[in-house]
Amino acid sequence: MKKNWFAILLVIFALVIVVLADSGHLPRSIRNLYDFPCGDKVGHFLLMGLLSYVLNRTALASRANLKPATLIWIVSLTLAFFVTLEELSQQFFPRRTFSLLDLLCSYAGIVFFGWLAWRSDREK
Repeated sequence: MKKNWFAILLVIFALVIVVLADSGHLPRSIRNLYDFPCGDKVGHFLLMGLLSYVLNRTALASRANLKPATLIWIVSLTLAFFVTLEELSQQFFPRRTFSLLDLLCSYAGIVFFGWLAWRSDREK
């Protein structure tokens, strides 16, 4: 149950970050995290990767009637779908810009951390 709450809180945190960024109200403390070269790309990789790992581990812990690899694919592709929509939506916000590189870094985080979730489940 603890993993479920952590996953829910992490999703809410990611959504709050998106809304704050879209509205131009992202706190300076968070913007400062991106003040180094490629900081934005590292942020996409780590935030989406952490979200992927937690969601996948939570799904694996639920032990749905699916093979672990199938479950990882479903969770990761669903997350990638919503990340894609979010990145594409940035074209409609004056303070945001669509970046294919940001999207690719998000995908890389989803894939790598999804693989880590699958791997850690196999080692149990």
